[in-house]
Amino acid sequence: MNECASAAAAIEGFASYLRNERRYSPNTTRAYVTDLHAMAAFASERGRPKPEAWSSDLLRAHLARCTDGEGGRARASTLARKQSSLRAFFAWLRRATPELIDPTAILVTPKLPKPLPRALDADAALALVAPPASRDPRALRDHAALMLLYGLGLRLAEVASLLTDNLDLEGHTARVVGKGNKERVVPIPEGCVAALAAYSATRPSDAGPFFLVGREHGALSTRTLARLVDAAALRALGRHVTPHQLRHSFATHLLAGGAGLREIQTLLGHSNLSTTQRYTKVTAERLFAVYDAAHPRK
Repeated sequence: MNECASAAAAIEGFASYLRNERRYSPNTTRAYVTDLHAMAAFASERGRPKPEAWSSDLLRAHLARCTDGEGGRARASTLARKQSSLRAFFAWLRRATPELIDPTAILVTPKLPKPLPRALDADAALALVAPPASRDPRALRDHAALMLLYGLGLRLAEVASLLTDNLDLEGHTARVVGKGNKERVVPIPEGCVAALAAYSATRPSDAGPFFLVGREHGALSTRTLARLVDAAALRALGRHVTPHQLRHSFATHLLAGGAGLREIQTLLGHSNLSTTQRYTKVTAERLFAVYDAAHPRK
């Protein structure tokens, strides 16, 4: 087997490992193999076809030449995936040859941009959570779910796991169990109390401990919650909306109304303030959009 063929054979062996041992999807396996063949071709052109001869500098040179297919620089997410392909490949090679030097060890993974939350504007949010025309128990339940997501800013899982005993409608507070089983007490706005009370009055007396009741009087699943949010958005706004968008909207609207980041951090249950600080970017972008649309300078 010649040197060029040895690289191809190694890549094929790695692909078999991904498919049969790691159970990677066909798309992921294909992407990794494509990345490695591109690297092998680049290395072969420079006289180093054997993977054992690939150095960190050679890998960097290859990654620096990667494009987006239209001549532009490849996106950070694409470069991160290519590095992941190379790291997984050399980790696999070292299983058979532990003494092999891993050239990916000193590569620095590109920082991936965090997508900004897509908040609804206030009018859209209010239209989405408008009281239902029907007093049907299911309609009242769905409305209560929307108020918990937008009015209190709860996570989808927090809404699904909210216990009836943890709701104090008279005291206007809810005890919420968030990520890492951390508890926090969230105030219930006056505008949300009526919706929660209306549903509570129709809630089956023999239901389980969870506030929102699903099939067989058990907890309402997160999947069902997501579906009811989307259905309500299609009816009210004619477009899709996710539960997390309602939480983002809650935070963004509080910030626009003058709430401080620390207070919003507490309400959302964020461990780090940096997570909450993303909303300042959203608000700034909204202000620039309003400025561009309305300012007479143009």
